Amino acid sequence: MKPTLKLGLAAALLCLILPLLSRLPRGMDWVAQYYPDKGYVLIAILFFGGCALVPALVVLVAFLVSRGPRYWPGLFAAVTAWVMLIYWHHDNDLAADAQSALTLILIPLYAAAIAAVAALLGWIVQFVAGKNRASSSPDTVA
Repeated sequence: MKPTLKLGLAAALLCLILPLLSRLPRGMDWVAQYYPDKGYVLIAILFFGGCALVPALVVLVAFLVSRGPRYWPGLFAAVTAWVMLIYWHHDNDLAADAQSALTLILIPLYAAAIAAVAALLGWIVQFVAGKNRASSSPDTVA
């Protein structure tokens, strides 16, 4: 398996579990807000997993278009998505009002959009670094 695919899958998996991990510091009652009622477990897992896949796919694609050894687009997208998911899910109170459940859809969409912009920035950094490396190479003929 290619290193970009391995890194992308690991980063995408972390995008899927970070929403729950980010709620742990506030206690199990806070984490339990993201657990469904007994009759709706499968539907809730599919809904939450489907929404969480959006930033995970952006991170995976960013790693797939990255080139080694630094993988700038993937790293920029992954770190940005992780920070956004942790920041927004940590304080997301589903018991606050009736519309707060919409944040389970909006948070991944916002995180994915910001991660896509970060991946583009990482691609620009990768492009510029590659050009600088090629122009400073002693093998080039003027």
